[in-house]
Amino acid sequence: MKKISFTLLRKLTFLSILTLLLLKPGTVNSQTTPSLMLFDFENKFNIRNVASENARPKLLPEGKNHLLQVSFNLSDRPNIKLSMPPKDLSGYLGIAMDIRNMNPFGIAIEAQCYSVNPESAARNRQFNKSLIWLEPGETDILYITFYRNAASLPEYIRNSFKGMNGLPGGYVQHWEIVDLKNITNVDVYMRKPGNACTFIIDNIRAIGKYDLPAGEKLSSSFFPFVDKFGQYLYGEWPGKTRTTEDIIAQKNDEQEDLRSNPGPSDWDKYGGWNNGPKLKAIGHFRVEKYQNKWWLVDPDGNLFWSQGIDCVIFSQNTPVAGRENYFTAVPPNGDYRLANLLLKYNNLWNISPRDTAASTIHTRLRSWGINTIANWSDAYIYGQRRTPYTATLSSGIPKRMPSKLDEAEFRATCAARLARGVNERTKNDPWCIGYFVDNELTWPAENAPGVIDTYYRIVKEELKKLAPEKLFLGSRINNNNQVALTVASKYCDIVSINRYDYTVSDFSLPQGIDMPVIIGEFHFGALDRGLPHTGLRSVLNQKQRAAVYRNYINQALESPMFVGAHWFQFSDQVCTGRSDGENYQIGFVDICDRPYPEMVAAARQFGSYIYSRRSSGSLTAAPKQP
Repeated sequence: MKKISFTLLRKLTFLSILTLLLLKPGTVNSQTTPSLMLFDFENKFNIRNVASENARPKLLPEGKNHLLQVSFNLSDRPNIKLSMPPKDLSGYLGIAMDIRNMNPFGIAIEAQCYSVNPESAARNRQFNKSLIWLEPGETDILYITFYRNAASLPEYIRNSFKGMNGLPGGYVQHWEIVDLKNITNVDVYMRKPGNACTFIIDNIRAIGKYDLPAGEKLSSSFFPFVDKFGQYLYGEWPGKTRTTEDIIAQKNDEQEDLRSNPGPSDWDKYGGWNNGPKLKAIGHFRVEKYQNKWWLVDPDGNLFWSQGIDCVIFSQNTPVAGRENYFTAVPPNGDYRLANLLLKYNNLWNISPRDTAASTIHTRLRSWGINTIANWSDAYIYGQRRTPYTATLSSGIPKRMPSKLDEAEFRATCAARLARGVNERTKNDPWCIGYFVDNELTWPAENAPGVIDTYYRIVKEELKKLAPEKLFLGSRINNNNQVALTVASKYCDIVSINRYDYTVSDFSLPQGIDMPVIIGEFHFGALDRGLPHTGLRSVLNQKQRAAVYRNYINQALESPMFVGAHWFQFSDQVCTGRSDGENYQIGFVDICDRPYPEMVAAARQFGSYIYSRRSSGSLTAAPKQP
């Protein structure tokens, strides 16, 4: 077998990690970005110590060194488990490993790290994990970000930084917390692979220095750390905006790009499949199972798969009060996205420039292969009626649903709240796909089926009184609650889930239920573009963000149940966080409205084959990922 050198990959790792350390200006080299080898498969590594399920691990020579070759069988979750004495990795930012795809097809490999605590039941174990997509023959780095909680922060850091889920120096807050002082295991696995496959792993290592700002620096020279555009002041990355002229130049350059890429040629005006079968047209969106797959059907009777983006809005603001020292300059209401759009389009709130900004968004979405403006978006934008949209409603129920529900009282509340949200424009608008009602409710532990049934039944009845032609898109279930999924399937036109994971291939509805499903939220982020938090699912860099995004969508396309998937969200959040502290690198555009070219390229290529792939279910219908 041809020898594989990972020397170049080790160098590229440091380049990819540069902006993980957001404390100091300039670059980070191998002296300031340490690594600790965990498994290099040398020193007479005993292959019998690799536990495996539906997998065949094998040591391969590379000169005087060795690599680990792994072959996965076609099964639900083939995996290998690598164990080691407890390691204190709390001083590092994450775990990296070099992986090469040895197959003539692309593969998605996942890995997780954790601590085996004999005093805790396995079901309570937490994991930090990540995924990598590899093209045939490609070698790249899978990177697992370490997550932490506020209890791990020194008091002076907690006092200096308020309202930020990610901090300079590598602190990334998450609910999945592992004991970084006692890491014992690294697993590599796949979930429901489409083929048996073989790949190579080497150099599993902890990397990056967890380096919070020193108290002396905070008291002398660190603040302010946000520039006038809302960007991290001390970081360097491709595409960083430095002047107003940069914003104008980007606008002009993008106009030419959009003219050259008008969007998929086989779409009708709604983004449905103009070259596909013609089904019954009712002038509104509806659902139908066609050739054993669920579909949306657009108002003209064409098959429609909803590829959407949430939070298509003009604003992205951050709290300022009590944090004034964070900022070089503060725009009104701490709204950096709006301030940057004002620079880009002069005075956005004069009618013509505001329309121009909204029009550009529609042109972008079509060019990018996106056919839905999804939840929590600006009515002024979707009101232009150039891109189908979903509307957002509230029933008035508390987010933590009570264990008892007075039916008459809830019906009155629900009817009043829905009536305020369902207006003449949306209920009669063919561009409106339907309504999401509520979001990520916490279901009651007691009397759950009865309370949940009452909730969904009343919401459906009251919504259909107001907008009988529109789809009830459900409540965006985020916890895989089987009772909620079962009951929702009785009353919703489409069951909606928020699925923050790397894959959807292993999602299923409760047994016996055949319903269309739409994904209301998912995203992936990285730390290579100046923001200190990845969002809820992390990857190494923008290349992998785009590749993993495409892999996720392709899985949804292959499933007969999914009728769409909506990315959260259109713009990055602000470096210093929104009101709940989220400061995630999760946008299709950054805070200065500059599109991420990797995401745009991936979405465009996806849009070019969305309907041929969905209708055929064939991997050959999807071209190679960029």
